[in-house]
Amino acid sequence: MVFALVACAPPPIVVPDALVVERTQRSAREVELCVLFQETDERPSWQGVADTAPGTWSYAIASIAVKHPAGLLIIDPAFGRSIADDLHHAGPVVMTVMGDERTKTPLVNVMEAAGMKPTDVRYAVLTHSHWDHTGALGDLPSARVLVARGELTWVSPFTGFFDHGVMTHHLKRAKENMFVFDFKGPAIDGFAGSFDVFGDGAVVAVPLPGHTPGSTAFLVRGKGGVTYLFSGDTTWTSRGVVLPAHKTLRAFDSDLEALSSSIGLLHAFQKNRPDVKVMPAHDGAALSALPQCAAP
Repeated sequence: MVFALVACAPPPIVVPDALVVERTQRSAREVELCVLFQETDERPSWQGVADTAPGTWSYAIASIAVKHPAGLLIIDPAFGRSIADDLHHAGPVVMTVMGDERTKTPLVNVMEAAGMKPTDVRYAVLTHSHWDHTGALGDLPSARVLVARGELTWVSPFTGFFDHGVMTHHLKRAKENMFVFDFKGPAIDGFAGSFDVFGDGAVVAVPLPGHTPGSTAFLVRGKGGVTYLFSGDTTWTSRGVVLPAHKTLRAFDSDLEALSSSIGLLHAFQKNRPDVKVMPAHDGAALSALPQCAAP
């Protein structure tokens, strides 16, 4: 099973010149943001990145809450109330890799413990459509769901319960509230295009293809002028960005050539842009640098 998940060797990662990620001067509203952890664990480092160095990986599944004047926005609403059924219906391979529901907490439960109501969420944005980034879409009834056109085009033919890492019923629950966007905004910070979610620079979507065809990163301008780059599953760990290196398990990476370029781009940010904090979606240590959402 492990051999099947690892599959063929990936192409080499090419790191672009520092000038490629040179800062684009732009105005941006600063916003508060915090992290909503739904699962944490300590795992061997090699499980998160193709690297033989010893050590552990602070694994996490989490969502990011962005407090904008236009309304509360959630990046990657992860586990839904249906998490137990989702896992058991997905099959034994998924259960072997992910474990069961006992170590996982639905997003809405974590939100409520932090003093947030599911109905407070006005926007949900997706780095990509895999099940562990979309599971709570159906639990956020007031949220407008934003997804890149390339991602929605990719998942549209899927019909199975668990298809290419996507649980299609998650997206169907949000169908009436779905808003599809294109990267028609200006190129910024080395990305070929952009989509400004609120029109004020606070949250800007940029293309980061490879893990899935429409994978998206979000540049969020935090307090004090720090920019956070939420990079989804381009790498699972910060070590994958620093080395740079692919994941060990690559069965759900759709385009390794494109992914190699995206990993190289993240490495260039890490090396040349101290004003940007790269945040892989499953790196608990990186995410723990953010404030944890808590009740006032």
